[in-house]
Amino acid sequence: MKYSIFTVCMPEYTPQDVVQRLKKWGYDGVEWRFYNRPEQVTPRAGFWGGNLATIDPRTWEKEVPEIRKLCRAAGLKMPSLAAYAGCSEPDKYKPAIEAAAALGAPLVRIGVPRYDKTVGWKKLYAKAVRDYAKVVAYARRFKVKPVIEIHMGIITASAAAAAQFCGNFSPREIGIIYDPGNMVYEGYEQYQMGLEMLGGYLAHVHVKNSRWEVTGATRDGAVVWKPTFAAMKNGCVDFEDLLRSLKAVGYDGWLSFEDFNTALKTDEKLPEDLKYLKALERRIK
Repeated sequence: MKYSIFTVCMPEYTPQDVVQRLKKWGYDGVEWRFYNRPEQVTPRAGFWGGNLATIDPRTWEKEVPEIRKLCRAAGLKMPSLAAYAGCSEPDKYKPAIEAAAALGAPLVRIGVPRYDKTVGWKKLYAKAVRDYAKVVAYARRFKVKPVIEIHMGIITASAAAAAQFCGNFSPREIGIIYDPGNMVYEGYEQYQMGLEMLGGYLAHVHVKNSRWEVTGATRDGAVVWKPTFAAMKNGCVDFEDLLRSLKAVGYDGWLSFEDFNTALKTDEKLPEDLKYLKALERRIK
């Protein structure tokens, strides 16, 4: 396997700082966040707000050459660009596709819609397929593959749903980001079964952990459970089973960490995350 960091989980660091640290810790690559960067630096950068470890869609053409230079000097690959663009937003997905091509990243994350019960699955699905056909056509021009993340709340919240959607296209021109941490929230299936369903559409894997917690009770006394992100060793994801399942389907690509645990500092958790998964990988060989 090859190991990278999705920079959403390094919000307090600039791209220069990110590259320096990943090289020091022994990572193989970096998956850049592609979103508007804050104009003012705040003392409390958050994962999704104020994140400095970001390529800005408004200025990517100026930033990409320097980032390529930094990564090349550090020996870091760029397996994917993580955009926050939906398939119905050409003003967002076109710059993301172009930036991925300029970076030399073979994959770019382009999303599908959230489920909306007032619209219904059939209408959402049909429109998303039509919209994604345009994404695929545009990405083809730049020799980049758009990928859909398995994510809670959207119409591809499970491996089965993602495989069904991507079945409308060739695996040469669309892929899936497998995310077992998100599947704790919604969409869990046995890892190997889900990976078998994905087949050739499996393109990338995100690594984090999540768990369910009791948060209270209803007025009738029923316990209320809610999911939350967790430390790598303190959640519901069985990483040993995950690695065995990936091996069983022949996957030897990228594992990209997006650790949202806030109990430890970034400089503490990310080196340990890498050591943990590498130790598990050695165990199953």
